[in-house]
Amino acid sequence: MKHHFTIWFVFLFFAASAENRKDTVVLQEVVKLETLSNETSVASPLASLKYNSGNRLSDALNECSSVYVKTYGNGQLASIAVRGTSATQTEVQWNGMRLNSPSLGQTDLALFVLGMQEQVTMVRTGMRGVIGGTLMMDNTVVKDTGVHLNATLRGGSFKTFESVADLRYLKGRVSGFTKLSYARSDNDYPFRNRFQEGLPFQRQTNAATQQLSFMQQFNVAINDNHSVMANVWLTEANRQIAPIISKPNSTEHQQDYSLRSMLGWKGKFKSVRLNVTSLYTRDVLRYVNPEAKLDETSLMQAWRNKVEATMLLPKNIRLQAELDLDYESAEVKAYQQTRGRFIGSLKSYLVYYLRGWKFHGGFRQDLIGNKLSAFSPELAVSYSTQVNQKHQISAGLIASRNFRFPTLNDLYWLPGGNPNLKQEKSWNGEISLQYSYLKTVQFTINNFYLYVDDWIQWTPTGSFWSPQNIRRVFSRGLETTLLLTNAANNDNPKQFQVHGSVSYTFTQTTNLDGQSTFDESKGKQLIYVPMHNAVASLQLSFRGFYVRSIHRYISQVFVATDNSDFLPAYYLTNLEIGKEFTWQNRRVAAAFKINNVGNTNYENVAQRPMPGRSFEGILRFNL
Repeated sequence: MKHHFTIWFVFLFFAASAENRKDTVVLQEVVKLETLSNETSVASPLASLKYNSGNRLSDALNECSSVYVKTYGNGQLASIAVRGTSATQTEVQWNGMRLNSPSLGQTDLALFVLGMQEQVTMVRTGMRGVIGGTLMMDNTVVKDTGVHLNATLRGGSFKTFESVADLRYLKGRVSGFTKLSYARSDNDYPFRNRFQEGLPFQRQTNAATQQLSFMQQFNVAINDNHSVMANVWLTEANRQIAPIISKPNSTEHQQDYSLRSMLGWKGKFKSVRLNVTSLYTRDVLRYVNPEAKLDETSLMQAWRNKVEATMLLPKNIRLQAELDLDYESAEVKAYQQTRGRFIGSLKSYLVYYLRGWKFHGGFRQDLIGNKLSAFSPELAVSYSTQVNQKHQISAGLIASRNFRFPTLNDLYWLPGGNPNLKQEKSWNGEISLQYSYLKTVQFTINNFYLYVDDWIQWTPTGSFWSPQNIRRVFSRGLETTLLLTNAANNDNPKQFQVHGSVSYTFTQTTNLDGQSTFDESKGKQLIYVPMHNAVASLQLSFRGFYVRSIHRYISQVFVATDNSDFLPAYYLTNLEIGKEFTWQNRRVAAAFKINNVGNTNYENVAQRPMPGRSFEGILRFNL
């Protein structure tokens, strides 16, 4: 551990000494829960990612939003599902480019550390061909001259150490940033074993994790109308895989190596804006299970290319067209050979503004190999009006058709892969309403509906499992968010400030079909879809001191398709106390945090115990 701290303090000293700056720009990193008709928000530090900087993205989403994140343990596999959909139906993007694995179709959020991006946006509405939501991670261009450093160091229970540093610089027309993150934990936390008489306490074994990430981006403004960008992102993770509760021990472990490299160009030509982006991803996964005598390495690669044109037309009309050309492949032992496919996508959208009204219409059409996707139109109408200087009301209506093609695992895994699978198709609808009072109160409510046909599910077929298009699923629900603050127009830390937030999601997702007359899953809630999910936060600040508490409630989730077995509901509280020091345009903050204050014993995935009460100390630097 000592050499890790030495590396970080040398890095901090070098960055702080690089240049004395006359001003300081604090990067505002915000989790946004957006819909097409929700384009305004109350500024609230509760949504600021600076308090979660250095944490894994999955943990930050759990603390900042009522989106459900399914995780197998601290630092283990974590995936996101929106509005009752599956993880494969949710798209994860980096600077607008898709990151989902070609083989699995999903993205492991535990491999992303917060702070490696300037903005994280969660769009829950299924749009632009995506059945579920879209999680977007974006890096911004440096705009202030000089050198600037943000860094966070965390240390706590179970020999946990998490850190991230962001060194940003600009001189003339050249700017860039260097980001570095390191996280590790033994994860030897105690838990109650519900499979043994008396519910004895045991310690988690074979659960240690370690992860290192590096990102480098350069931007060059060729002139006022043209710029180019280059970015490379490297990640290496080593994770032991803990045994399930009913199993005494395990020696399984997994290694992940990821390379993401991106090139981009932006140009302006009078009323036309052009963006050209190319992304190459290379993911290597090595899984080792000595007990089963397995040591297998899988290689997934993707080359994704996008050309996007936006034209500003008279009478407040904006026309957008996008052409995507991708190739993805995977070398997986179970495929018996390398599998790959070309994907072409055409998108076109028209937006028209008229006296508070916004009209959005468009379509998406994909071609994978020789198979054409379902035609995916979308239509949205919203209206926003300023009742007076204090009150604003917005309302919106969205309807869209979306799709998802089978993954390479679905098609080619042996035994079981099914090359005759059809694509999943959905109809999505949403009604939303938002009210704002000055910049101190904002209330949003969304009512959503989602119908999916040809849902792909792996089912037993004799001696092995195979994916089939056997389901129709109907999901509906309600999302509400309330934000309150007394400091929207006053950022003076010497005055008393209050910030509050409440977010609640109700989701009922029903399987409409049974496989046979004896299948009791028909009409039942899908597994791992909580019906109730709520997060509440409160922060009090005065003269640099702050206290923030976060409360999260997850209702029971079923783990059997007939709803005969479930994981109990749980309630968690996190508490953080800190102080920010400012001198000569530099800021340093120290904080102490208690996670799971009530020491709740719970599982997010069946037989995968989660940590109880834990402690951590935090240092944040803004130099």
